[in-house]
This record gives sequence, structure tokens and C-alpha cells, in this order.
Amino acid sequence: MSSTRLTSLMTVGAWILVAPFASAQGPAPLERGYGHVNLGVQATSHDLEQDTPFVIYDEPGRIQANGSGGGGVLFDIGGGYRVWQRVYGGLSFTSGSNTEDAALSATVPHPFFFDEFRTVTGTTPALKHSEQALHLQAMWRIPVTTKFDVLLGGGPTFFWVDQDLVSGITVTEIGNPTTGVNLSGVTVERASESTVGYNLGADGTYLLTQRFGVGGFLRFTGGSVTLDTAGNGVDLDVGGFQIGIGGRVRF
Repeated sequence: MSSTRLTSLMTVGAWILVAPFASAQGPAPLERGYGHVNLGVQATSHDLEQDTPFVIYDEPGRIQANGSGGGGVLFDIGGGYRVWQRVYGGLSFTSGSNTEDAALSATVPHPFFFDEFRTVTGTTPALKHSEQALHLQAMWRIPVTTKFDVLLGGGPTFFWVDQDLVSGITVTEIGNPTTGVNLSGVTVERASESTVGYNLGADGTYLLTQRFGVGGFLRFTGGSVTLDTAGNGVDLDVGGFQIGIGGRVRF
């Protein structure tokens, strides 16, 4: 997503959260529960750094790939129910994915001479990152006007992460006898992991009718996973700053 589109979305979300404060008319009545559906972005991506061993010519080499994971467009759906006065128990489910290339560098053993390495560089094919999260939330409702209120809160987040990782390469020797080496292919495998993190955020609702309205949310989530490829662990942070807008319903 371009920076212009991201800036526009953040501006609209912020306007939805704060604009009605200027016309406060007294608190809206408490509702039993709420639901929401949003389209937004996760503005945060995280460094993805791999250092993976591989074997060629009966000798180990190493592959280093540096890219990023996370970020991009996300879908968000959820709701909550009042448990005591202005305290609500809620949950939200988010799903998003993106693809990024990674810069690759590898040390390749020589086919004839032991402990003599050549370096090859290149770019990986697009590596896909998919991230789903279930956010459990304790929310405090703040009525602002008869049509506008804000929910503030947070809680634990359960993450499920799928990430493409580089697991091997193929090379082509140059010359006869060999005088160099070229990168001819990259092997990619999907790694999956889950973890528990946290979420903090705010959600604003402006009612267009007694039951239906529009709103926006700001949320920060965080966690980390260790992904396995070729017997080697790859650490990756997940979550980040999220913003979105969508529809609201009260019941």
C-alpha cells in the first residue's frame, strides 16, 4: 500500500474517532453489546533475517536472506457484550497477508577443493507472510455524545503465523574447469507457528441510526515466534500498529 493511501486512511480513521467531540450533547445510553467489521492496514512490518545451512559437494555452505514479514491490508471482525456497567468483554479476529522479496547471499563450497568458498548473491522469489490473530479484550466504554462513544482496553492476543522461508539454493558452475558460480534457483518452504502476545487499542462508534453506525479503530499488538527451516530457527516479531474503518451495530 502506498504511503499516500496509508496517510489518507489514517486521516479518515482519526477523524471518525475525534470529530464528534466538538458537539457533545451528553452520554448515550448503555447498550448490551456491539459488533463491528473493519477493513484496515497493519502499518508495521518486521525484519526477517535468515542464516540457513545447506550441503553441496558433500560440504556445508550457508545462505543469508534479509527481508521483512508482516504489514499490509487486513480484515477485522468482532464484537463484545456488557459484563458490568461500562465494562465490556470483547474479541476481534484479524487476518492479513503480504509478499516481499528478500536479498540473498550464499557461500558455496568449491566442487574440487575443500574449504574453498565462493559467494553468490541474488533476490528470492516473493516470500508470502500470512498472519491471523484473535484478540481477547476487556473494554471500558466512554459515552461522549448521544451518538458517539469510545471503547478503550486490551488483553491477550493469540497469533497464527505462516511464513515462506529460504531452505536451499541451486547453483550453476561457470567454466571448465570451474572458474565461478551463478545462482540458478532458490528453494522456498512454508513454516508455521503460533504464539501468545498482547493488544491495546481504542475503537470509536458514531451512530447513524439507533442501532447502526460507522467507526474506526486504532490498535497495537505484539508477539514473537521462532520459525523452523532446515533445522534452523528464525526469529520473527508479529503484530504491530493497526488502523481501520468500518461498520458498527448495537444490540
